[in-house]
Amino acid sequence: MTLDTLEDWMDEDEAAASVRKTIRTLRDWRKRGEGPPYTRFGRTVRYHRPTFVEFFKASQIQPVRSRRSGKRKQTR
Repeated sequence: MTLDTLEDWMDEDEAAASVRKTIRTLRDWRKRGEGPPYTRFGRTVRYHRPTFVEFFKASQIQPVRSRRSGKRKQTR
């Protein structure tokens, strides 16, 4: 087990920039109980970098290819 360093934690500015969202969006997600996990250090919000990345990896949607062969039925 390794100890986390301060570099393992992002502030709101860094977290928002890393996912190209606004700080307001992150705050809205927290208010609604959505979005990545966070920690409060007093009044300061921090995001644990590895957990933040894992949250978005887990949110990925894998597209499913259609079973259609691509050929269209001809209509008369």
